[in-house]
Amino acid sequence: MSNLNTFLRVMNKMGYPNPSTKSIANSIDYDLDNFLPDLVGEVGEERADEFTEKALSKLTEDGKGIRVPLDDENHNYIYLEIHQSRINLDETEDAVLIDWSWGDNVLTGVDENGEEYDTNMDEIYNNMGMGEWGEFDEMLDNIRDECYDYIKNNCGFGIWFDRQQ
Repeated sequence: MSNLNTFLRVMNKMGYPNPSTKSIANSIDYDLDNFLPDLVGEVGEERADEFTEKALSKLTEDGKGIRVPLDDENHNYIYLEIHQSRINLDETEDAVLIDWSWGDNVLTGVDENGEEYDTNMDEIYNNMGMGEWGEFDEMLDNIRDECYDYIKNNCGFGIWFDRQQ
């Protein structure tokens, strides 16, 4: 049997979600890769969904979404708005599926002279040329990876970008 109950008791005392979730799990020898399957096995899918929704809502700031830093200086960021989340262990055992959209964001752009300036995703999209679609898609993939990592580090489970709203 896993240490799920011990892990949940410790996380309750330490505060959950918590950026030290992985370290805490390691300290009590709990394998976070089994978190969602263990949770569903322990409380059922409906209550596990409620648990993950509550964890994600605790990361939400002032109704704007989850503020995900995109650089070490915390200058670039994006708000991830999660409209609905659900567990589907047939799709993935380490992430919840989300219906989502992007919220407010600040990104650093570079002009033709190599000077950096503040911009946002909409401005980048509206100003890009035909040959820049690949770079834009790569930027979005990197932002999604940052969002996944941020939530995984705080909650012990990741997110699967299922449907954009």
